[in-house]
Amino acid sequence: MKFKPRPGVVAALDIGSAKVSCLIAEVDGEATPRIIGYGQHAAFGMKRGMVVDMDQTETAIREAVHQAEDMAGVQVTAVTVNLGGVHLQSQLIDSLIVLNHREINDDDIAKVTEVACAKQLEGDRQIIHAIPVKYLLDNQADIRDPRGMAGSRLEADVHIASGTKTGVRNVVRCVERCQLMVEEIMVSAYASAEACLLTDEKDLGVCLIDIGGGTCDIAIYDDGKPVYFGVVPVGGWHITSDIARGLSTPLAQAERIKTLYGSALASLVEGHEQIEVPQVGDHDDDASQRISRSALAGIIQPRCEEILEMVRERLEQSGFVGAFGRRVVLTGGASQLHGFRQLAEVVLDKSVRLARPQGVEGLTDISGGPQFSVAVGLIKRAARGGLQRRKAAAAEGAFAALWQRLQQWWKDSFQT
Repeated sequence: MKFKPRPGVVAALDIGSAKVSCLIAEVDGEATPRIIGYGQHAAFGMKRGMVVDMDQTETAIREAVHQAEDMAGVQVTAVTVNLGGVHLQSQLIDSLIVLNHREINDDDIAKVTEVACAKQLEGDRQIIHAIPVKYLLDNQADIRDPRGMAGSRLEADVHIASGTKTGVRNVVRCVERCQLMVEEIMVSAYASAEACLLTDEKDLGVCLIDIGGGTCDIAIYDDGKPVYFGVVPVGGWHITSDIARGLSTPLAQAERIKTLYGSALASLVEGHEQIEVPQVGDHDDDASQRISRSALAGIIQPRCEEILEMVRERLEQSGFVGAFGRRVVLTGGASQLHGFRQLAEVVLDKSVRLARPQGVEGLTDISGGPQFSVAVGLIKRAARGGLQRRKAAAAEGAFAALWQRLQQWWKDSFQT
């Protein structure tokens, strides 16, 4: 069935290392976006958040988008897309402009941000986000929004997230090959944080860790603003690979065993339950081996500890450990592994809660799971962008109508 585009509909595309997810939402004015379609497909063309096979990535995007379109009954023409991968960089850049004791307006905020961007720009990098996080006006600190204030010097710390131009271009090209337009790009950690974090958590300071298939995406918030994004090149797929190698079972079976019987903490496994493990290349059920759940946890726990230790090291390198205190939020598909939260509390020595995406309507048990956190954050961003575009179009239309009436009045009044 051939569908058509529909006004007030936005779409988001999460291109991850393990899967590609698509969400379609309906936006009615300033109301909460409502999910009307979702789809996902395994991603075999991505590795550690970067494109390694354009054809396979394109296929995964097409399949995920078609599933969402079939459910929603609409055609998607443009999407908001995430960007992950180890090529991402996060920096705080200081900036300064002179005001001559006049009031600060939106143009001044844009200018102080542009000055910071000019400092950071390099030949092979592309800026994804430039977010002012702190302002200093004539040595007065702790200013959240300086608009309307007067002063002589406005300083700002601007959080700049950038990626390599080739890394960005490869993602955009994969989307464009599917006859889709990229409306906006958003860093994966930023999208996940916007979907899962509470306002109080952002204000008090918090660290979000999204445990994905091939990477762990990190976002640190302080005083309501994101001050750091990071990527650790390990994830849930590495746990699956360890199970497949350790038990000589196909990857698909290893993923199933991990999901149904796995535990990140061997001490949490009770009893002596035995698990059937099919062997690689064997088609006879009698050829499968049996393993206890505690033995399976013995394979999983070392990798989970390694992942969390790498995350802890990255957090220490960020320089913002003091900003979020003991508050850590876990999300992402691999965070659902039994015992992972308890292990994270031990390794990170923090208070950890598991989070699911929120802030949109129409989520199901599947689309509302932690594995859709990035996609939900992207759809919230797309909804805000769509609302702004509609307001701008309405204002432009109102101006055009007023101008037309003025022209008609001039003709009627002064021309014969």
